[in-house]
Amino acid sequence: MSDIPIEAHVPPSVTKLVEAPTKPRLSREVAASASEKVLPFSTDLELRDRYINFFGGLRLGKLLEDLDLIAGEVAYKHTEGWERGMTIVTAACDRIDLLGELCSDRDLQLLSSINWVGRSSLEVGVRISSKEGKSWVRVARAYFIMVARREGKAEPVNSLEPVSKNEQRRFKQGEQRQQERRAIVQTSYLHNTPTAEESHVLHDLFLRIKNSEIEGVPMQESIRQSTLLMHPQSRNVHNNIFGGYLMREAFELAWNITYLFCKKRPQFVSMDHMYFYKPVEIGSIISFTGTVVYTVDKSLMVEVVTEVIRPKSGETQLTNVCYFTFNALDASGKLQQIPVILPDTYEEGLKYLDGAKRFKLGEKKRTLIKN
Repeated sequence: MSDIPIEAHVPPSVTKLVEAPTKPRLSREVAASASEKVLPFSTDLELRDRYINFFGGLRLGKLLEDLDLIAGEVAYKHTEGWERGMTIVTAACDRIDLLGELCSDRDLQLLSSINWVGRSSLEVGVRISSKEGKSWVRVARAYFIMVARREGKAEPVNSLEPVSKNEQRRFKQGEQRQQERRAIVQTSYLHNTPTAEESHVLHDLFLRIKNSEIEGVPMQESIRQSTLLMHPQSRNVHNNIFGGYLMREAFELAWNITYLFCKKRPQFVSMDHMYFYKPVEIGSIISFTGTVVYTVDKSLMVEVVTEVIRPKSGETQLTNVCYFTFNALDASGKLQQIPVILPDTYEEGLKYLDGAKRFKLGEKKRTLIKN
């Protein structure tokens, strides 16, 4: 669980949440729910020890867990979820990009606020900064999509009143990201056939593999799985497993896959859109399946599919899919060439195309962020 103190009041039961009186919606300013948390790694050695990995860096999976928890706290503050009897759940993590170095001996500042609000959904932005001297330097940023529910149905939330030009800019950007998310779903290969150009890419790759013109690792050989029983310690206030825990486990599987695939130290670059389709109940068994779906030069993308297995019925349901991009570093910290991944079946070919599309879109976004 998270080591960050969360100040939001936790109600004693879900029943009391549902029975809370309905209050009229309000228009609230960004500052009313904004939050700042600091992880003092430079002075708190016990805290640092709980976050450090065996390479001496930070366990980013644990940090992802914290970010989801913070996003939930900010969302509850803005919506007045406790007082209004709402259930606030994580619908998606839009994207997380690492823009600088995360050092285990430097303090981290986590600034979070509401960027955009729809009818029943809202975007929470989290800015992660590292202490360098007396200044905070941005090293990463994340966007979470939270949704309000009451008795399983969408519940309208307080609107947002962006006051400053910066808040107005962020509101417009949040609106654009909402439209982009819808577009990505519509362009999925589950709904659309590859374009002529994409089919040509697959065919050319197939011929190169068949004629032994390219060496690499079959996609099937990159697959790794982990299976976990969901215990009460990882539940949220609604008695389901909270999204941050699933993000952490998915990330750590992707990290392990990268380490095994490259045989070098993984360097996290970004996490693509992660959608939460189904709630995960305590006592369920979760299966995480990770696959290297795309490689290019010194980068690779890992897809992690998470499924819920209900032990008594044997029923399996998809709960989320996420994509992580990594580089690989040698002992001196220099970027290394990554082995080529080779799709074999048509399904693997579609995964390869999807990974390529996501990687290229991610590179464009990262360029815009840095500039």
